[in-house]
Amino acid sequence: MSEHYPFEDGRNVAWVLEGFGPDDRLRSSVTLTREQYLRVRALFDLDDGDEWMMAGAYPVPAEARGPLQAVVGEALFDADVDYFLGAHQDLPTGLWPPAGVSGPFPGPIPQP
Repeated sequence: MSEHYPFEDGRNVAWVLEGFGPDDRLRSSVTLTREQYLRVRALFDLDDGDEWMMAGAYPVPAEARGPLQAVVGEALFDADVDYFLGAHQDLPTGLWPPAGVSGPFPGPIPQP
């Protein structure tokens, strides 16, 4: 991948575990470190083109809640809440791509 692409191998990305209640309101939000994410990504079925889960939010399957809880200790799973794991940019220099830089890019660009 390009040396100008800052998200290679899941770098500069944070993953957020969010829970939404039956009223679609946010009930919980926990940011995972890259190390925590590396421990839990095998719990999700991924398309070959999205090995780093950067193309949106991914539902947390019921069978993944226990192992995910063990890694992200502070997350508490409620039965009536739907949970999703999604990515966003975590760059010290601001949003990417910078103004004036256009694609195509060698990989997905997480949300700001």
